[in-house]
Formats: sequence, structure tokens, C-alpha cells
Amino acid sequence: MRIVALCRAVRLGLAVIVWGAAVCGGGVATAQALDELFDDRTVHEVRLSINERDLRELRERYLENVYVPADVQWRGERVRNAGVRSRGLASRSATKLGLRIDFNRYAAGQRFLGVASLVLDNLVTDPALVRERVSMAVFARLGQPAPRESFARVYINDRYEGLYAVVEAVDGGFLARAFGETSGYLFERHFLRPYRGEDLGDEPAYRTVFEPRTHEREADAILYAPIRALFHEVNQPADTVWRERVGRYIDLVQLVTHVAIETCLSEADGVLGYAGMANFYLYRGPGAETHRLIVWDKDHTFTAIDSSIVLRVEENALLSRALAFSDLRAAYLDALERCARLAAAGNWLESEIVRVSAVIDAAAREDVHMPGGDQTRQAAVAYLRQFARERPAFVIQEVARERAKH
Repeated sequence: MRIVALCRAVRLGLAVIVWGAAVCGGGVATAQALDELFDDRTVHEVRLSINERDLRELRERYLENVYVPADVQWRGERVRNAGVRSRGLASRSATKLGLRIDFNRYAAGQRFLGVASLVLDNLVTDPALVRERVSMAVFARLGQPAPRESFARVYINDRYEGLYAVVEAVDGGFLARAFGETSGYLFERHFLRPYRGEDLGDEPAYRTVFEPRTHEREADAILYAPIRALFHEVNQPADTVWRERVGRYIDLVQLVTHVAIETCLSEADGVLGYAGMANFYLYRGPGAETHRLIVWDKDHTFTAIDSSIVLRVEENALLSRALAFSDLRAAYLDALERCARLAAAGNWLESEIVRVSAVIDAAAREDVHMPGGDQTRQAAVAYLRQFARERPAFVIQEVARERAKH
């Protein structure tokens, strides 16, 4: 037992030393290395070392959030004793594990390139493998806070697991980059059941909808009072003071802009998703009541070239009432048009699809776990290119029709 304890102590000490070496070179060097990790002009190589017994447990219990220790290596950077677990909802797989890496799970304060967490997305729900990366680029180009992404060949115990997306976790590091602060309140849309903005009553009911990712130990009254107030006010009649009351708790212009981009990209599983609101974070700054949306998980974009720009709006209490106000409706239509024109300008969207698909081509061909195989991928990419050519004109035409109604 003493030998085991000594080995664990030595291992932990090495982890702290490696972490210290990674950060002591200066914040600028660390930030530069992180930028290089999210460079999507190349396919990176990420290697994980996991005890075979722990790996077997991870695969057997892939539907649970069971953590196991792992060493993580990228280029010359290595971190020991990170915590790794299976992640995802529909994308969970025992064969090609989707993974969340928490570098500080077993070593308090440990970081990798300055971040506490990373996500390795297994891409099994997107036969084209590039939907999310391209969608995040659209959000970013339109000024919305969006996680950075790149691609990597992932190896576990020197076995090639396949092509993955390396995704910036929405956590304190992301908040510092996007908002210049880290002490606010962050919530992830927690999908236990469909939710379309109805008033759920008291604060504890909202815990089943929005899971806290910061301040987790604070009382529900503190965490959820502004969220409860938001959806209580949302469900009041859309009268002359609705805008002021609701705008106290959510940035309405940012909301309609976010949804407009999802709609332009024909997102089937977003704020106006087929099963209700999905795949976003809510964030409010320290001492504030007003929330903003942060985009997440965009592997169901590009659903249909001719999907309506008002699809499912009337099903959502928040959006249906918001778009009843002429200025918010105008902001929504303006954002739709900006998104469409960005996509069409110089064939940017199609060019981005072609570029990213070419970068990952070799690694994708070697991925034996890729859904449907390479022929399916090529067909999916061809469809995305068609979408990129035809969708912008459809959206612009639909916007013109909506404007003509009023």
C-alpha cells in the first residue's frame, strides 16, 4: 500500500511539474500555443494514455459520466493525471468515445495550455464531419461568442480511434476570452425533456432545464431567480411594457441575432429545435440579471435548403412574443440577411466547406468508425456545398417576403 501511495504521489508531483513548465514560460507563450491547437489548417495529433482496465470501464459505462485518469499529449506538451469521461447525448458511443478532458480533475489547479478542460467530439452524428466547425465559423464572423475548434487524429494507448474535433470548452477560460470576465453565472441547457420557454414556476424547477456550470454550490434562489423572472415575464401578454420587462433579463437583440444565424444555417436542434430549445449556454455577468446566449453543438445544421425562416417560431414562447415587436422583428430579418450575404459573398461558405473537408480528408479516410464510410462522407459534403450555393438566395428571398408583409 505504501508503494502504491508513493507512486501516486510521484505521479501527481510530475503532473504539477509538467503543468508548471507549461505555464511558467509566460501567458503570451501559453496563449500562442493554445491558438496553435485551434488552428484548423492542419489535423493535429492528440494522444491519450489510459490504464486498460480504466479504458474498458469507460467503454462499458459510456452512458454514464464516469471519470478515469489519463495522460494527454499534444506535440511536446504532456499533462498527467487528467480526468477523462464519456460525453454527448445522441453522440455517445462505446466504439468511438466522445470525450471530455478535465485537466484539474485529480490535480487542483492543473491546466493544459492555460485551459482547464477540452472536448474531443467524436463527430459520429455528422456524416460530413465538418458541419459544426463551419457553423462555428459563421457565428464568429457575425460577431457572436463561439467556441474555437480544430481537428485531430486521436490515439488511445497508441491505437488510432479516428478523426475528432478539438473543441474549446465553455468554461472560465472561454468566458475570459469572450467577455473579459470569469465570475459570472453560466448555465448549460440540460436536455432532460422538451422545453419551449414556458413558465415553470419556482426556481428549483429550472434546474432540470439549465444546469449550472459555475457557482454550482450556490442556493437555487441565487442561481435561478433571474431565470425564473425571465420566463415568468416572457409568458405575460406581449403588451407595451413586455419588451422592457423581458429585456431586463435577456439581451433580446443578441437573442434574435443568435436564432437568426441558426435559422439561416437551417439548424434542426437549436433554440427553435424540433424537440424544443437545445444546444446553447446562458450567461449573465457578475452582479447582473441580463443573460446572453452562447452557441454550442452544431452538428445538425444544414438540414434543408428550403426550410422556412419562421419555422417553429410560434412554438416558442420567447421568440414568438419577441418577434411581435417591430424593432426586434427587423433585427431578426437583418441578421438573417447579413448571414446569407456573408455566406454568398465570394462563395465564402462553400469555399470554407471545401477547405476544411480537404484538410481532414486523409485522416477521415483512415477512420474506420466514421459513420457510413467515406462514400457517405463525400455525398454529405456534396450536399453541404449545394446548400451553400442555394440557401443564401432562398433566405434573402424569404426575408424580402417577410418585410413586404408589414
